[in-house]
Amino acid sequence: MRIVIVSNRLPVSITKDKINNNKFQKSAGGLATSIGAYTEKITELSYTWVGWPGIGTTIKSEQDEITNSLQNIHCYPVFLTEKEMDKFYLGFCNRTIWPLFHYFPTIASFEKEYYNMYKSVNLKFAKALSNIINENEDVIWVHDYHLMLLPSLLRQSYPTLAIGFFLHIPFPAYEVFQLLPSQWRIEIIEGLLGADLIGFHTHEYTDNFLRATLRFAGLENHLGVINNKGRLVKVGTHPISIDYLKFSKTAKSPSVISKTQEIKNQFKNKKILFSVDRLDYTKGILNRLLGFEYFLDKYPAWRESITLIIVVVPSRIGVFHYQQMKKQIDETIGRINGKFSTVEWTPIVYKFGSLDFENLVSFYSASDIMLVTPLRDGMNLVAKEFIASKQEKNGVLILSEMAGSAKELLEALIINPNSIEEIGEAIKKALDMSKEEQSQRIEKMQERISRYNVFRWVSDYLNELNKTTLLQKQMESQFINQSIENQIISEYAKAKKRLIMLDYDGTLIDFVNSPKEAVPTKELIHLIHRLTQENNTIVIVSGRDKDTLQQWFENLNIAIVAEHGAFYKYPNSNWKLYQNNIDKSWKNAIINILKLYSDRLPGSFIENKTFSIVFHYRNTDPQTQSTFIPELNGHLQNFVANTNLKVHKGNKILEIKPANIGKHCVAEIFNLKGYDFMLAIGDDYTDEDMFKALPENAITIKVGEISTLAKYNIKSPQHVIKLLEKLINTTVS
Repeated sequence: MRIVIVSNRLPVSITKDKINNNKFQKSAGGLATSIGAYTEKITELSYTWVGWPGIGTTIKSEQDEITNSLQNIHCYPVFLTEKEMDKFYLGFCNRTIWPLFHYFPTIASFEKEYYNMYKSVNLKFAKALSNIINENEDVIWVHDYHLMLLPSLLRQSYPTLAIGFFLHIPFPAYEVFQLLPSQWRIEIIEGLLGADLIGFHTHEYTDNFLRATLRFAGLENHLGVINNKGRLVKVGTHPISIDYLKFSKTAKSPSVISKTQEIKNQFKNKKILFSVDRLDYTKGILNRLLGFEYFLDKYPAWRESITLIIVVVPSRIGVFHYQQMKKQIDETIGRINGKFSTVEWTPIVYKFGSLDFENLVSFYSASDIMLVTPLRDGMNLVAKEFIASKQEKNGVLILSEMAGSAKELLEALIINPNSIEEIGEAIKKALDMSKEEQSQRIEKMQERISRYNVFRWVSDYLNELNKTTLLQKQMESQFINQSIENQIISEYAKAKKRLIMLDYDGTLIDFVNSPKEAVPTKELIHLIHRLTQENNTIVIVSGRDKDTLQQWFENLNIAIVAEHGAFYKYPNSNWKLYQNNIDKSWKNAIINILKLYSDRLPGSFIENKTFSIVFHYRNTDPQTQSTFIPELNGHLQNFVANTNLKVHKGNKILEIKPANIGKHCVAEIFNLKGYDFMLAIGDDYTDEDMFKALPENAITIKVGEISTLAKYNIKSPQHVIKLLEKLINTTVS
């Protein structure tokens, strides 16, 4: 097995040196660091990393040279032009998705040309992957918001390929996600649903995604498993972590211990607050500064006894909002230092740049307080890195409740980053915390993140992906394969007298928004007509009313069973009641109940049949359905208790009918002993009665993956039509 890791950027970036030679350097970022730690240590792992190499050459010879050189370090490049990176990366990714998913909708841009380029680049990644994919051997692991359309694009070409997707930023509440144009959000959801396993950092993000799929795609889930057109997609929570041992061992190294002491000496043993972040408006850097200012204002006794060291790592310099924020940070630091500084003390020490690994761990180790105050963050590994580096178990972590890591690092001082007061008071609380309490808190957090480190994160995710693909294969085995199809065709061809029973909605046609829209096409009528030309008895066995069925199929030489068996007619004959004296006195009371609920659920409506009543809710708000329909179902179940009525939950319907009316009637209406080939196909609970009533030698098929009494499953009405066409063509040939 080979893991193909796919991300916007490779873990290495290529630049040109002074003499125009390619120069390789490690890429920054949590993803490259986390997965890079895994791939470096797991020597037996076969992997390839696919992504942009950081250079935009369009010259074929240069591309070939780069591709060959990257092959030695398990990398495969996707070359993007400057225009593509501008509209894809700086455009849609960082001006639309990044602010929107981090709850900054007012600065999100919704430019159509940005989204079109996003689609184009995702397609470019799919085409690049097609050059290296081995469908039977590879596991594809797609990462982050840059490539949310890619799983579906790959699925179209590789139906059995194992595909995982992981989102490293928050997935927002559906009210925020809804701000995307409707076509974009549907395509993004469909893109993600091409994966077998979709991973998020927290249960909140997982739940937000499941709500979005329900709200905008109408797809329900059961324990995080979505049935997407016959494919199972698992959605789960897998919080990313760090290489704990790397940080803890480095913190204990002689060089870091020495640097740690140098830092403490440099600041004359003042209390050190430390902050390190990329330049980004989501990180709450300004609020952090203002919180420190609040603290110095309210607790003047601490002035000259505490220093805030703040490191801001350059990021996305070309984006306006980042340039604007850099200016605000510079001005705020200047103002605070001007306000409080003395000849011997500067309250804020500011570095705009990055730290190498040892220096970073040294500052973690030297700090008394770590400030991590993002306004919204997918995980935030800085908080975990700080804890892993505190080998003397001293220090306090102040952590935003908006960071994904706050769900794990419960012993930190959790604050709301929008409250300047909370940040300031947390600093005071941290300074007053006893050494014993600091040690107890850090020890508990260290135990947790040392157990669930980056290696555990990767292995748990890949194991879950493997389980999901195995479950998918098990489900696939229930469906009619080529061998079973050939067997059915062979039995059909040999038979002299055949009985074919077909449900209508969900079996011969897909479900539609309104029952009136489900009129059979000319092609379907022609197909049924051709079936009747053989030595076949064709029966439409439907829950629809007899008048509608009569109107649709009056020119065909077929039998019809209507209202789930209440009425039936043989070819070219009149309708008959299956049972006489069926009670209808209950209907008014049920209709009155349904009217009350229908008024509360816009888009729902009531269908009053001769002997049954159907409550339709397909066109209602999916989110409301999830709470409203169970309430209605419970009300109806209580009402019909100790009566001859049954309430059945079908595909976006609730149906109330007498218990003795059902499709089992086909066994009595037709002389089953006279046929040497019997085929029954249906899709819902009512068809189970028909399957059960038929003899063992009958071929019974359920449309969809639902557990059934039928012998076989078939994926969709389209597959049913193809099977029926093959039966006809077999006898014709």
